[in-house]
Formats: sequence, C-alpha cells, structure tokens
Amino acid sequence: MAAATLSGRRDAGGGLVLVALDVDRESADGYTTPGQYVEVTAPGASGFFVLAGEPTAGSAAHTWELLVRNAGDAADLLVTRPLGSTVEVTHPIGTGLPGPLAEEAPVIVAVVGSALGLARPVMRLRVGAGHASSTELFIGLRAAVDLPLRDEVSAWADAGVRIVLCLSRAELEHHLDVVPRAERAAGYVQHAVARLGRSPIRIIAAGPDAMLAELRALSGADVVTNRG
Repeated sequence: MAAATLSGRRDAGGGLVLVALDVDRESADGYTTPGQYVEVTAPGASGFFVLAGEPTAGSAAHTWELLVRNAGDAADLLVTRPLGSTVEVTHPIGTGLPGPLAEEAPVIVAVVGSALGLARPVMRLRVGAGHASSTELFIGLRAAVDLPLRDEVSAWADAGVRIVLCLSRAELEHHLDVVPRAERAAGYVQHAVARLGRSPIRIIAAGPDAMLAELRALSGADVVTNRG
C-alpha cells in the first residue's frame, strides 16, 4: 500500500463524483493500461475502483481519477473527506483491458452507470489516435438526464464517436438537450448492441454480469473486460 492525497473532487452528474488522488511516482508508473483498478483503504473503510483517467506510466502525471458513486464506506470517504486528506492505495491491480485499444479497427464500448469510468480512458485514447469514427459507445441509463460526464460525452460525439444512450425507462423524447448528437435506444445496452446484427464484433464491456453474459452470447462477439 502507498499513501495518496485527495487533491480534487467535482460533481460528474448522474449521482457520481470524479475524485482525484495524487500518488507517488512508483504508483503512477504502475498504471499502464485502461481497465486497471485500485483498492482504496482508510480506517474502517475499503473499496475497489477502476482508474478513470489516462494511464500515468511513463508520463509526468501522478494524479489518478476515480468515478465514484456515493454508496459504500470507501466511496463515502472519498466523497466527504476534506481535500488534502490521506488515504492508502494499492498499486494498480490487473493487466487492464487486453488487446490493442488504439488501432483503427472498429470497437464498441458498452457500459452501465459508473462503469463509464472504464470507458473514459479508452475513449480518450481512441479519439486522440484519430479513430473516433470507428468507435461506438453504448451507455446504459435509466433516463438521459442521469448521464454522468455529460460535457465529455458530448465532446466525444463532436469528435465523431457514435454515442447511443440506452434508456431503460424508454423516455426517448425527454431531455433532448443531453448530448444532442447522441442516438437513443429503448431498453438495455446488450439489447441495443444485439440489434446491430453484426458479426464479427469486438466489444469492450463493463457492467452487470447478466449484461456481460448476453453480450458474450452474441454470434461472432469478441467481448473483452477488465476481469480477464
């Protein structure tokens, strides 16, 4: 474990908070690939969080970002402790998402809720590499107004990423000001992806086990997650 300092925090929308942690150089160099995660601990609290910023290995950056829902002891701690407070963090866990992430080959990213934290560095990587037009992002929400990181998602859409908001409440005509370029689909992420009818298809996914199982069952689907 290593010490990390709570250095920033902002409301991300959708009931989520984007938390910044300053870490030491050795810890920063351990974050090499989107999909890695860390355990955060403090007296009486611990929890696992996916790293939601760009990899810090080999760069001057030493700040990690976590997209946190205020539910659970460790999440409460990250959301409520004063900035400047210290917590303990592990080095980044796991090898992250397998396979090349910044190649031109088409990729679908399918996430629900706070799992947008996993999608965030993938989207930045692909947009930065000039592959926005071959990238599709399906986001599962109850309603469009629940979308977190709204400005960032809008920027990805403006760059050429196809954004599909999958709305379980099926309120397709509500809150049309939320990412105006986005498409809307009624129902769950996996069903919207299935309706594409594509094979083969590469999907980077994070969300409930049932969603992942249904995506893996699609004909010709190559589904990758940070769970191995």
